[in-house]
Amino acid sequence: MPRRQFTGLGDIRFAVGATAVANIAAPTVAEITAAVRLTPYMTRNGLKRPQSGNTVDVADASSLFNKTGPGTYGGDALEYTGHRDSKGSDDDAWTTLPRGTIGFWIITDWGWAQAAGTGLGTSGGTPTIGDRCEVWPGTIISREPADTGENESNKFVARSAVTDEPNLDAVVA
Repeated sequence: MPRRQFTGLGDIRFAVGATAVANIAAPTVAEITAAVRLTPYMTRNGLKRPQSGNTVDVADASSLFNKTGPGTYGGDALEYTGHRDSKGSDDDAWTTLPRGTIGFWIITDWGWAQAAGTGLGTSGGTPTIGDRCEVWPGTIISREPADTGENESNKFVARSAVTDEPNLDAVVA
C-alpha cells in the first residue's frame, strides 16, 4: 500500500474562469491540461485546504455532560504560498492569481497518469482518464507578498474563498 508525500508527486493547477470546469466531479483531461500548473512555484508547505467543522450545542438539563452535534463545515480560505520570479515572464503563479480571479483549484496528491497497481503517477505527467483528484471552486480574495527573511526567496500568499463545496473525490473524465 503506497503512502507518499505530496512533494515530488502531487500537482496543483488553477483553471481560470467561472466555467473552466464544467463538472467538478469529473474534470476532463482538456480542462486540466488547459489550467495553469502552479506546482513548480509552490513552496513545499504551500497549500492549505480548509475542512474545519463546527458543532451545535445540544446539551440538555438532564445531564452534566455538554453534548454537541454536527454543525456546518468549511468557510475558511484555501491558501497557496508560492515563490516569486524576478523575470516577469516566468512569474506565472503571481500573474495567475490576482485578487478577484474566479476559477477552480485542481489538486492531485498522487500525480497524473496514475498506475493501476500503485495509484501513483508523476507530478508533471499528463492527466489521464480515471485519475483521482480534488476540484475546489474559488475566487482569489487576496494576493500579498510574504514577509522577507534571511536566506529565503521572495514569496507571496494567495487566499481563495471556496465558493462552493469542493469535490474531494473527483475522477478525471
